[in-house]
Amino acid sequence: MASAAALPLLARLLGPASLGIYSIVFATAQTGQTISTLGAEVVMQRNGAQHKSLGAEAVGRLFGVGISIICVASFVCGALVWFFRAFLADHWLGQPNLARWLGAAALLIVLQPLGWVPLIFLASLQEFRAYALRSALGVVFGSAVTVVLAWKYGVKGAVLGMLAAALAQILWSYVIVRPSLRALSIRLRFDHFWQETRAILRLGFPYYYGNTLIGTVIALPVMGLIGRYGGLSELGYLRVAQSMAAIIGFIPAAIAPAALSYLSASLADDLGAYQRLRIVHLRSVWTILLVLTVPVCLLLPWIIKVLFGAGYAQALRLAWISLWLSVLIGVIAVLVQYLLVLGQTVRIAWICTLSNGAFLGASLFLVPRYHALGFLIAQLIGQIVSLPFVSVRAIADLSSPELRLIRNLTLATFVSFGWTFVVSGLGLSSIVLVLLAALTLVPLSAFLFLKVLSPPERVSLVKLVTFRTSYA
Repeated sequence: MASAAALPLLARLLGPASLGIYSIVFATAQTGQTISTLGAEVVMQRNGAQHKSLGAEAVGRLFGVGISIICVASFVCGALVWFFRAFLADHWLGQPNLARWLGAAALLIVLQPLGWVPLIFLASLQEFRAYALRSALGVVFGSAVTVVLAWKYGVKGAVLGMLAAALAQILWSYVIVRPSLRALSIRLRFDHFWQETRAILRLGFPYYYGNTLIGTVIALPVMGLIGRYGGLSELGYLRVAQSMAAIIGFIPAAIAPAALSYLSASLADDLGAYQRLRIVHLRSVWTILLVLTVPVCLLLPWIIKVLFGAGYAQALRLAWISLWLSVLIGVIAVLVQYLLVLGQTVRIAWICTLSNGAFLGASLFLVPRYHALGFLIAQLIGQIVSLPFVSVRAIADLSSPELRLIRNLTLATFVSFGWTFVVSGLGLSSIVLVLLAALTLVPLSAFLFLKVLSPPERVSLVKLVTFRTSYA
């Protein structure tokens, strides 16, 4: 959230073209980080959650070998970006002057795993207080130092801020994570290294191949096409649109480590508890995404003008699509988590391969013609292609009442989508949009309460609200 909140300041300080350069560095570093995981992070989350049954020695070996795999892969990836930065700037982005910025991204790729991988340890061990503290420190400090340096030195300062934040996160991870591991008598181990490596990759690589590698390898070159055909300003508008969606989309991402940990633990201990937790988790995330997305979509013209300025008005249409795309991506991400918990990584791989193939085909046709808009539409096509395949397994064993709740939630989503689409084309004033957003939330919330929550859940929610009100 802090990172997304800092972007309006960066947008005003840098302008669309310089923000486009910042976005290239950010996207390249994030892509390098994602590519370098090799699926080890999901295995650490899944198996680390079962530390009580596996034992401290096995978990210590899992963590030690897992972080080693990611760090080595990050070094290789960063080195490749560094040595080929001039080639990438010229042939991928079509702008040779961006080579030095890709060099900065290469340094970030090498540094990042030492800061973020220890967070996986905390999440899998369900040390969520330490996880929250470490995450908050990293995000707030990183956002603050990036904005301050951007104000002082422009885009060069913004990139230096990202490097400073990466170094600071390494220090904080050591200070915060080490005591949590010692309290559970877990020490990083590297014995039986190759045997453990094979076990990690056997489970994690199919998931990585489908859910991470293919999409990342495709998405970054497609972003290069946006810069080539639409210019750096188009990348700046896309970054603004994606930041609006990130304010909503952070919810499933923030919940994911805890959800994956609890789902894995419940599957090992009690199958009935796992099934109940799964359906409640799906409806909760979906409902939260919907309730937040609808008013933000209605207020988009006012939000973009206030946060980013009139110079980013072209991002309005992109932001609307990005918001609804984040709802779809969030729901699909939850469904993929269930397949991961069940160990069905091969199924995830072929579903994501199909989805990314559809995205690539659509991108090659749409991006040269519609630039950032074409990129988002292609993403939407790819996600829609994957939806039936991930949802079939998730709803296969649901009861009739549970299926009815999901159908009601789907209906509310389609109606809300249509309503925000109609309103976005009316050109209403800011005051009218605020009133309309408030009035829209009333029937939407009432429908979700009556038709998406089960009777016991409605009773529990009323009791919780009553208790909080009386306590206050």
